[in-house]
Amino acid sequence: MLVSTFELLVKRQFPKQEALPVQVPQDLKSKIEKLSRTVIQGYFLTISNLNAFDVTLSLVFTIVSNPPVKIKDLVAFIDVDESNMVANIQPDFVPNKIRFTRTIGASDTGLFLLQPNILKPELLQNEKFEVRGYVEIFISSLSTGHNSARLLLTPEHRGTFYKNLDSEETPVQLDQIAYSLPTSHGGSLFELSFH
Repeated sequence: MLVSTFELLVKRQFPKQEALPVQVPQDLKSKIEKLSRTVIQGYFLTISNLNAFDVTLSLVFTIVSNPPVKIKDLVAFIDVDESNMVANIQPDFVPNKIRFTRTIGASDTGLFLLQPNILKPELLQNEKFEVRGYVEIFISSLSTGHNSARLLLTPEHRGTFYKNLDSEETPVQLDQIAYSLPTSHGGSLFELSFH
């Protein structure tokens, strides 16, 4: 079932002067440069299992811009039972899809995060990482005993803005943004069934 769109970024707010289709006057150029920061944006999905039984779920991310994306350019985390763990994302059967499968305990809530892998220096240096697509959720074939489940899903984007990380003179100017994403049917309650 379709959940929402997603957008992962390591990108400058404004393009550099050489990338603009028009010349910007010198006095305006310095002002624009002072305004511009880089954003690292990730996709967060809160998953609440409303059932009295465990549910094994699969999240499938379909990348519709800039494919193919290498899995090593992405990193995912899952927080269930108050433990942050690196989430094992796998290539799906189609080249522009990745999959994550996890069991959420009965009446439990987990937080899933997918973001650019900022431990790769080239992503931070290039500031041109941009991936968009959509997210689907399914009851996994690994789920046992139940063919349907009720879940609360809350998708959102969270981003961190920063200035030059290499300069000793310029402050980093950290800031954050978070905004919820509309779901495919406009609500948070999802009723899934396994066929």
